Amino acid sequence: MSILISRIILAASVLLLAGCQLADISISNSLFASAPMSSGKLAGGVIVQAPEGYCLDQSSTRRGVTRTGLVFASCVRLQGSNEFDPTYGHVLTVTNAGPKIDLSVLSGYIKSAAGRAALSDDDQSTGIVIHETKVTRNAVYVEYTDAARPVHLGQRGWKAFVVVADKLVLLGIYAGVGVTVSGIDGEETLRKFAQLILMEAKKFI
Repeated sequence: MSILISRIILAASVLLLAGCQLADISISNSLFASAPMSSGKLAGGVIVQAPEGYCLDQSSTRRGVTRTGLVFASCVRLQGSNEFDPTYGHVLTVTNAGPKIDLSVLSGYIKSAAGRAALSDDDQSTGIVIHETKVTRNAVYVEYTDAARPVHLGQRGWKAFVVVADKLVLLGIYAGVGVTVSGIDGEETLRKFAQLILMEAKKFI
């Protein structure tokens, strides 16, 4: 089981550097010519609806190299507007992380040396400090600091492993061009993100 979990986290860790990754192979090219979108779809069919204020970062999608996930950034900033930015410059990411898994087992694994190493930018557990983990019915939320991540990207942040039907998806929130994401702000944003994705999934049950 630990080997499976390790592979899941490692497969999802391609989203660690927000703003220079990702695309979803299922997104239509017609999106690139339209106004910013607040939703997208992961390969495999999971529909992703972003929280208010976030839009699909199509430039990240175009230059992405993994083609496994999506990046959502500030709609205001993407449009070059001077309006109030409710996202405070933060960036959201989402990717497929494998099949559905027992979240209590996953939570325990994340706290182990191997799990912390899988969360790190440099695959070393020594630079990872896990501040808090919370397990809910559908998700595991993790607040942690990664000393290996560039300071300008924000070394402290949150991730959430969310069970959507028979799949596991990984959500992340990063500083982007904003302040470091920590405490209740990061948790609340990821919970809203997870809730929106789960609500979309229920429409098709």
